[in-house]
Amino acid sequence: MKIILTFHDLLKRFEKVEFLPLVLIRAYLFFVLWFAGVGKIDTFDKFSGYLGTLGVPFPDIFTWLVIVTEAGGGALILVGLFVRWACVPLLAVMFFAGYLVHYQNGWPHEANGIEFAAIYSLMLITLLCFGGGKYLSLDYWVSRKN
Repeated sequence: MKIILTFHDLLKRFEKVEFLPLVLIRAYLFFVLWFAGVGKIDTFDKFSGYLGTLGVPFPDIFTWLVIVTEAGGGALILVGLFVRWACVPLLAVMFFAGYLVHYQNGWPHEANGIEFAAIYSLMLITLLCFGGGKYLSLDYWVSRKN
């Protein structure tokens, strides 16, 4: 029993670095979202045309909205500023991408399914609930009570 309690005490020490998983999620999502958003600039006409074939009204406007949401939201998430606010439109983008583009292909990402959209959504929901975390988030320093 003493071994179990000792191991439990060791595991309890991880509470001191509870901010690290949030930082890692933010860094990972930044790269995914930034390159997705910026990549759409190079293929603007192709992506806008694709949105048009899906029946999205004003595809050029929505293309710019997606680019700004992905790249801008990714940058905000990276620095930890307005993390919860940035997650809301990003979750909307993930929902519509999953529903309009990936849903009919099933789950696996190899078949262009919803797997990645679902995983990114879970990460965004985590950030929505917990925020950017302590110490390595601008939100923490801006809202910190002295």
